[in-house]
Amino acid sequence: MKNQRPNILLMVADTQRVANLGCYGYDKPTSPTWDAVAAEGVVFEQNIAPGTWSLPCYASMMTGLHVHTHRADADHEYVRRCFPTLAEVLGDAGYQTCGIMTNAWGAGVVGLDRGFEVYVDRGFGEEAARVRGWDQMPTFEAAGGSELTIQQCEAWLDQRDKQRPFLLFTIFSEPHAIYQPPKHYQDQFMIEGVTEEEIESVKARQNVTLTVAEKIKFTEKEWRILFALNDAEVRRCDENFGRVINALKQRGLYDQTVIILVSDHGDVMGDRPPWWGHIGGICDSLIHVPLVIRWPEAFAPGSRVSGITQTQDIFATACEIAGTTVPEPARGQSRSLIAAADGEGLRQYALSEANKPVQLFERILRQVPDFDVRRYNRSLKAWRSTEWKYIWSSDGNDELYHIASDPAERNNLAQEKPDKVAEMRAGLEEFLLSIPRSEFGDLQSAWSGKAAWPQLAAKLQAWGLYRKVLDWPDWAPR
Repeated sequence: MKNQRPNILLMVADTQRVANLGCYGYDKPTSPTWDAVAAEGVVFEQNIAPGTWSLPCYASMMTGLHVHTHRADADHEYVRRCFPTLAEVLGDAGYQTCGIMTNAWGAGVVGLDRGFEVYVDRGFGEEAARVRGWDQMPTFEAAGGSELTIQQCEAWLDQRDKQRPFLLFTIFSEPHAIYQPPKHYQDQFMIEGVTEEEIESVKARQNVTLTVAEKIKFTEKEWRILFALNDAEVRRCDENFGRVINALKQRGLYDQTVIILVSDHGDVMGDRPPWWGHIGGICDSLIHVPLVIRWPEAFAPGSRVSGITQTQDIFATACEIAGTTVPEPARGQSRSLIAAADGEGLRQYALSEANKPVQLFERILRQVPDFDVRRYNRSLKAWRSTEWKYIWSSDGNDELYHIASDPAERNNLAQEKPDKVAEMRAGLEEFLLSIPRSEFGDLQSAWSGKAAWPQLAAKLQAWGLYRKVLDWPDWAPR
């Protein structure tokens, strides 16, 4: 008899901020698909990412773990095999699992391909795509990019084992810098009073690393142009989401599928150091990320959850949907979003971490050899409730914000409220001591597309900024 458990479609908009989505209050038409799913499902208003960039966030999404436990971050770019992945757990529960991976930091090069029965790894680039388990993969019209992703999703939906429920996971990267939207999207969102020359000047100077190194500085008007370009890319990504969802509808799968739309992390855009990008800080524009789920069986249409949730809660929720047990150590770190929507088991605090950004050091030194990277040589931990946010910094420059009244984090209250700092630091320490910690030293990718330049790694080691403990552990992907 056909298995009646629902399918799960998990789609990620890479680097999507809450700030420019309609279902989170934005007044521009960037997100009709997000908004339509939200109208038929639930919006988690205070969803917090466990990290600040793709690798730690995908690792948490796929393992249900805090960064503190899995420890894949900007200083150690791999996920250990000992942590069960969502694809492994659902595969063992009888689900057919398919990952169409377009981001190396969520792919096989870091160890996150485990458990996918059908796996298309385009993290190496279109020319070097690796395919596993798809014996009759067709030839596609699209040469690459999101169009190819959509065609691959559609083809797999047609060729899958229709007697089994499925997990389909994929990523769309349009909201991630750099922004080069097609002109019809750009024209829809571009601010008034700018010339084509001004727009092209901003587009030509999009270099996140040089902005972090303060070699490129945008004026207020140029930042507004960049925001408009980002809006255009958000709309383009939103329409790609919509096309995959329409593929479900066309195949009669829409009401049999739990639809999860989420972002891995956000972005800093001009409001604070490091000015642009997502490594080097831990402000809310980086860690407060959208999460919308449609499943009428569990979530009332148009409902909203105002309490704290975290992205790794997708893991426990998917296990619950599949009717299987959350494995250790995720059982104590990932929580049911279904229970959260019922007002049960909500987190009082969210933990986000940004470990020493060795990757950022190396990327900056490629372009600015004399840059003093010590200004970013710190690790950060954020302990956030719906009202307060405390940031612990390894350099001692802690921060405290009353998020409820200061969502942009403009007024650091750490000096004014030492008792509150002490209270939140104690709570953070108690939580950190309650979960397993992993420590592997520094280990950068060996994949040629992302690997650290040997001479720069040596330079960082000479200064003690790159602490390579293991030469090449057996569990790290090669």
